Amino acid sequence: MKRITALILSLTFLVSAGSCAAGGESSSVNSDVSAISEELTATEKLTNHMTENERSKISVGELTVFEHEQKEQEPIVPEEGVYLEVWTYDDNLAEYKKYYDECPEDFDGLSFEEAVKYNDKYFKDIHGAFYNGEPVYTFDLDPVIGYDGGELTIYEPMPVYYITDDGENYYYVDSEKNKISEEDAFETMKHYHDDQPTITFESFEEFKPYLKERIELNSTLYPLENPEYEDVYKKESFDRNIKVWEAVIDNSYKTLPVGTSEKWMAQFDTPAEAVWEIDHDKVAEIAPYVKEYNIYDEQLDTNFVVHVTLPPDFDQDKTYPAYVLTDAVWRFNNCADMRKSMEEGKAGDVILISIGYDYSINGADDTNRIKFFCDRCEDFLNFITDDLMPYMGEEYNIDFGDSTFYGHSLGGTFAHYAAFNSDKYENQPFKNYIIGSPAFWSPGFLPYTEGDEFKDEYGYFDRNDSFDKNLFICGGANEDPVYEEYYGENESTLEGIASLMKRLEEHGVTTAESKLYPDSEHYQFIPEMLVETLEKYYPAE
Repeated sequence: MKRITALILSLTFLVSAGSCAAGGESSSVNSDVSAISEELTATEKLTNHMTENERSKISVGELTVFEHEQKEQEPIVPEEGVYLEVWTYDDNLAEYKKYYDECPEDFDGLSFEEAVKYNDKYFKDIHGAFYNGEPVYTFDLDPVIGYDGGELTIYEPMPVYYITDDGENYYYVDSEKNKISEEDAFETMKHYHDDQPTITFESFEEFKPYLKERIELNSTLYPLENPEYEDVYKKESFDRNIKVWEAVIDNSYKTLPVGTSEKWMAQFDTPAEAVWEIDHDKVAEIAPYVKEYNIYDEQLDTNFVVHVTLPPDFDQDKTYPAYVLTDAVWRFNNCADMRKSMEEGKAGDVILISIGYDYSINGADDTNRIKFFCDRCEDFLNFITDDLMPYMGEEYNIDFGDSTFYGHSLGGTFAHYAAFNSDKYENQPFKNYIIGSPAFWSPGFLPYTEGDEFKDEYGYFDRNDSFDKNLFICGGANEDPVYEEYYGENESTLEGIASLMKRLEEHGVTTAESKLYPDSEHYQFIPEMLVETLEKYYPAE
């Protein structure tokens, strides 16, 4: 589609003068694309729209994924239960002395002894709290070690809040979010330091509603960038705080060394190295049959790492279908099982192509996946249709009339997008589309769809009378509860699959089928499904 103008110009020499009549452009182009598609099936060639610059940057070599595979590391904080970083008074005193020595200007001329006396009541036992490996933000409402669930006295919150503005400026607001002057804010804070009032609760159960109120107030004062997560954030914050308090009450928490919280935060100071989740032994077995391509795309300004796994007894002169998988950071791992099915004679020979991002890009990070599958989905589809697959067709004899494209979750929404925008392209590299667990509900997907255009299959049936691709739409039978908190008013994954199948039926599509894999959540069914569809679409001779 990104070079559709060239297509239309080339068609000028093929169509009759009547085809150029006003109002007939859309049907004319679609019919000619269909005709060209039939010719492409016969010649097994696509038109490559790479620029010279893009071609000049292509490199191919041996597999280097082992240099970037995910290494098993001990988590900084154990991933189950409540863990507390408990400081003694001396620990707090030493840390406070360090702060005093490094930032004396913050103490208005007070001696260290005077500063300690002034802030003595703020030296708390708990310096960091974690639940199931994630930090718990306690909003200055830490339980005191030894609390048994009975009467509880806490300091009343200071009614002045410091708010960052644009990262440089700041201002103060009260609990009603009214701006107040810096002078009034400091006067109030001084008063609370000198004589801060307390609130007493008869029991922990009486305290819970107050804790929830404080969390909601904090969320109001410091809203999240994405408001769709606000309710989830409030609920998770409250639930995690309750877990910490209950662990203190029943003494079921475990302690962490002093400095753990700082170490946990420090891991985000430098970007983590992008890693690929692979089964080392399995991938090592197929490594001799894999070629690694680096292919640059100008529109996306991104280098893609593409792995081509060749079938057993590969013959350069023979023609093979291609099975293309997105999210290679995970899916390249499955190529070993798929190739093994070919080796055992259960599936016919197929060229496996997995699309990943440059090793410097974390392909498992949803921020990057959202960029390519959602925000830049048109450009990504352009790259696959007009650059990658035509180039693969130059490297290998590929039967584009019988090739398959697969995506899962956010990649599943992209596979759906690709299938129902395929008619806009001169090149037709795929006959089969596998849409795995499409996350149409995802906050990462929804902002990039105009209204409910995905529920209209992107207008495909407004442009066409029929659909000539094969669709396999699948998911895990038990996956809906996993992301239930994110659905809101949107359909769940399985509801979305059912609705899609219903719409296709209403449009008279007879080439679509769906399957829910039992005893599986969001992704557990994928290895079985990939081998199953390989053997289904490409049975052994």
